[in-house]
Amino acid sequence: MNNTPLSITELSSVIKQTIEGNSLLSNVAVIGEVSNVTNHSSGHIYFTLKDSGAVISAAFFKYANRSCKVRLKEGLKVIALGSVTVYEKRGSYQLIVKSLIEDGIGELQRQIQELKERLLKEGLFDNERKKSLPFLPRRIGIVTSPTGAAFRDILKVLLRRFPNVEVVLAPAKVQGSDASVSIVRAIEELNKEKYNIDLIIAGRGGGSFEDLMPFNEEPAVRAFAESRVPIISAVGHQIDHPLTDDAADAFAPTPSAAAEIAVPVKAELENEIEYYNKALLSSLQKLAEHYRMRIASVTQRRIFENPLDMINMRQLNVDELSSRVTYALSSLLQDKRNQLSLAGDLEEKINLVLMKRRHMFAMALQSVDQLSPLKVMARGYSVVRTDTGDFVKNCRALSPGQKFDLYFADGSAACEVLSLNKGVTLGKEKGE
Repeated sequence: MNNTPLSITELSSVIKQTIEGNSLLSNVAVIGEVSNVTNHSSGHIYFTLKDSGAVISAAFFKYANRSCKVRLKEGLKVIALGSVTVYEKRGSYQLIVKSLIEDGIGELQRQIQELKERLLKEGLFDNERKKSLPFLPRRIGIVTSPTGAAFRDILKVLLRRFPNVEVVLAPAKVQGSDASVSIVRAIEELNKEKYNIDLIIAGRGGGSFEDLMPFNEEPAVRAFAESRVPIISAVGHQIDHPLTDDAADAFAPTPSAAAEIAVPVKAELENEIEYYNKALLSSLQKLAEHYRMRIASVTQRRIFENPLDMINMRQLNVDELSSRVTYALSSLLQDKRNQLSLAGDLEEKINLVLMKRRHMFAMALQSVDQLSPLKVMARGYSVVRTDTGDFVKNCRALSPGQKFDLYFADGSAACEVLSLNKGVTLGKEKGE
């Protein structure tokens, strides 16, 4: 045994060499719960890992945490891979983290993602399935733990916004292995017609990933989607988004926000009703005044002051029209009588017209007869036609030896040209 005393610095150095020289501690995986997270401006992350029996400080430097997808937060269980070092100035040891993953969360997230994709293909999250929330529900059912802060928050907001609303609590476990079954049973109970529920709020306050797992399990998700009564999913804090949010008819980031969505503010409704009441009363008053003025205008007309004057005036107009019609008909009948009185001379007039037409026809016939070639030929004239049938108008159309026909009033003769003597008229030479 060496009893030579060591300085604190020397002791720290020995411890450092001993720890850092241990191959087991130079590449070790540590499982624990995260606490006291500090995100330094340099990009380094400092936190503490703990379990039920001990704690260890950890440093996750910027170069190592750059590719890490896990967001460190209080209570998160992780598996950190790194090496143990000694900080000599404080005489403490710490874990220098190279990488880390969530403890069991990765597998759960994969399962949740697979369930989400399967239900999405099934159409369970389609907007067409979602029901509209009632504007003013009279009775609201709440599915949550009766001892949790979520129920108190929902009740407080509901009664503050609309004190008249009725609240029915269906107690349910919202954490643990059998919580999903309890949530489904509570939703099914509130869907029974005997409770006459208008709207359901189902959820819980925030918690770890594992705490919220019941709202990611398939039975609970299907219960939200298949609820006959419109349902709001109100699970966790704003950063949480379980599958029940996708399946519900509406979702809220917190239970308190769900209560605000569920009912309007009574005072605001009363003010709005009062506003519309005044606006309606004003419109009715204007309408009544409009019709009052119209009635007053109508009643001031002469027909309403002395109706007999209007009747007498209309009677005078009728009498005048009757006289005019009677006169017009009398004139028309007289004209027709005059025309009929002249019908007795009609036959004589027709005979006279026929006689004139016969005389005119005879004169025209006589004129035509006087112009007839036969009349001219009867006075000693004749017509010469060649053997081709052409009429001969002068001697130039004939030639010696040519045959022709000579037509008289009482017959014809076939002739032949012996000679042509031009200029001879009726057997006398021209100029004798």
